[in-house]
Amino acid sequence: MAQARESHSLSFCAAVLVVVACGKTVAALPPAQHGTSTTSPSSQADVYRIASAAQAAMQAGQYPAAIEGFSKLLKMAPQVAEAHADLGMACYFSGRFADAAREEQEALRLKPALTHAHYFLGLSLAENHQCKEAFPYLEKDYHRLADLQLKRKIGKDAVRCAMALNHPGSAVEFVREMDRSHPDDPELLYLSSHVYSALATRQAFRLLKAAPGSYQAHRMNAEVLAQQGKYGEAEEEYRKVLALNPNLPDIHYQLGRLLLLGPRETDTLQRARQEFDRELAIDPKDAAAEFELGELALEARSWGEAARRFRRATQIQPGYAPAWTGLGKSLTAAGNPQDAIVPLQTAAKLDPDDPEVHYQLSFAYRRVGRSQEALKELALYRQTHEEMLQTLRNIRNEMVGPMPGAPSAHSPN
Repeated sequence: MAQARESHSLSFCAAVLVVVACGKTVAALPPAQHGTSTTSPSSQADVYRIASAAQAAMQAGQYPAAIEGFSKLLKMAPQVAEAHADLGMACYFSGRFADAAREEQEALRLKPALTHAHYFLGLSLAENHQCKEAFPYLEKDYHRLADLQLKRKIGKDAVRCAMALNHPGSAVEFVREMDRSHPDDPELLYLSSHVYSALATRQAFRLLKAAPGSYQAHRMNAEVLAQQGKYGEAEEEYRKVLALNPNLPDIHYQLGRLLLLGPRETDTLQRARQEFDRELAIDPKDAAAEFELGELALEARSWGEAARRFRRATQIQPGYAPAWTGLGKSLTAAGNPQDAIVPLQTAAKLDPDDPEVHYQLSFAYRRVGRSQEALKELALYRQTHEEMLQTLRNIRNEMVGPMPGAPSAHSPN
């Protein structure tokens, strides 16, 4: 906010310095305070000294001193809008948000076109938890501001106020706009994750309240239970969904995934296959179900069926990188590494951060004698694998703290 502070504040100081330099300080003062058409040199010197000190204090971040200086200037010129605006900004940066809002409101009363007073009035009201009053200012100012730093601050307050006022659509709109202008800003990513999480929770409660016995409610319960690792209970909820809507897409696929995630019994893989086949009977263009059947075929060492399933998944969804990787893996396993290279190269272009595809491509290159390319892909595997592990460690550390003496991972032989 330093840039915003410097570019949008100090307007009154600048005005005072100009009129003093021209010998016209009296023009800034109300008639009741001077009564004549001239100002003594000592008065001009006092104004210049106070204005300069207030300006310097503001630029240095010494806000109490800036407040003191601007307050003195206001006693000399209480009807100058810029004086109230600058005092309001000093109060804002001092955390005195109610005082800041009051000064900015007075500045706008005196001069409605004073744009930076408009900006900081919305910010001050928002920080003072007056979202109902703040939001119209924030909404208008965000879309007309060019200063990205100030715009970012206004956008953040606008999101928080929109959520507080139960305007989720507006909150999402601001989040999307800020994501375009600040795509990798960690604070904004954190804020947006909470917005979407809060919206999901709100909608879930609305669903449970409006239609607790609906298949949609049972489906939502199943998804929550699955995330909690309660696979048996999640399966029961999905079965209730099918009882209400037998031909609903995706449900058999989810049941198949639950079986693979849960404890393995002698018939687990066969039951999972049946669920994926049932999914394809409902939706023949379900690439994910084809992929899972390909993975099961790989596990059973049925290379031909695996290649057929993976190829079908790539035909349904050409951008599905794991299916291209599976196709390449199955072709290599079947003794056709030359045919595997193009699918694996395709997967690497679609998802260059996936360690698995680089490892499989390295293996295929080595099988056909392209040793230099194999070494390059192996290096990429190690790099992306370590980056993936570091990301997982960072997530874990944020949640529960670092694990002392955690072993480093090694690439497979």
